Amino acid sequence: MTQDVVMLTVNVQGIGPEAAQTSPSSLYGRFAHGRYAYRGGLISLMDRLRQLQVPATFFWPLFEARCCRAELERCVADGHEVAAHGHAFEDHATLLPGREAELLELCGETLAQWTGQRPTGFRSPTGTLSANTISLLGRQGWRYDSSFVDDDSPYSLAADGAPGMVELPWSESLCDATHFRRRFSQRRAEAAMAEEFEPLLDADGYMCISLHPRGDIGVARPARLRMVDALVQKARKRGARFMRCAEVAELALTSDGVVWNGRAKPGLPAVDYRS
Repeated sequence: MTQDVVMLTVNVQGIGPEAAQTSPSSLYGRFAHGRYAYRGGLISLMDRLRQLQVPATFFWPLFEARCCRAELERCVADGHEVAAHGHAFEDHATLLPGREAELLELCGETLAQWTGQRPTGFRSPTGTLSANTISLLGRQGWRYDSSFVDDDSPYSLAADGAPGMVELPWSESLCDATHFRRRFSQRRAEAAMAEEFEPLLDADGYMCISLHPRGDIGVARPARLRMVDALVQKARKRGARFMRCAEVAELALTSDGVVWNGRAKPGLPAVDYRS
């Protein structure tokens, strides 16, 4: 496998992050950037991906999937992959093993019921995992995780207790929220993402772009959607192949572990940082 591979991923976030901190009933008229996802941001992003004919992976929290059942169905109909993004923006680093296992299973079962296909991938809803998360995912039959930023290409999660799983790392520099949280203009954010583009693909032929449909940290506003166009055109000009995360996971996983670009990619051995 030598061809450049690009994954376009969408973290589906509406008012869920705020609702995890306070009662949803108190959010009416506040935090409207999250409501933007419901009132058109998510559909606008799907429309643009349909126009560009790009398959993507949408990471859905159950909270947002309940709010956007029609959009979830549209996601499936358009041929995108539905993956799990937690239940309701809980911090997995704080969950007891029993409760975490329960929530992970609930995510898989509920998304399977709503879409007709059980998801094979997970991404942390808050960016943090517990010491048990990966091994729990492995025992439940998940195929990949995409929560870490600690490598430039896929690697095995066997050292974390999940020998049948692969990590699909994402890049902070190729995430819209990284730049818009800093109040970057569209032009500056686009330039920052483009700057990361060529060196990352040159390094190992792998790239994970992460987008959001919100009005503040997301790319779905009309003026910002051109960033998606520019990134897709740049990848196609280079000859890169757009793939869903599940496809990349199966491409990387072998009977002996994980191989990427002809190189075995074992994970790091577990380290107790408290010692």
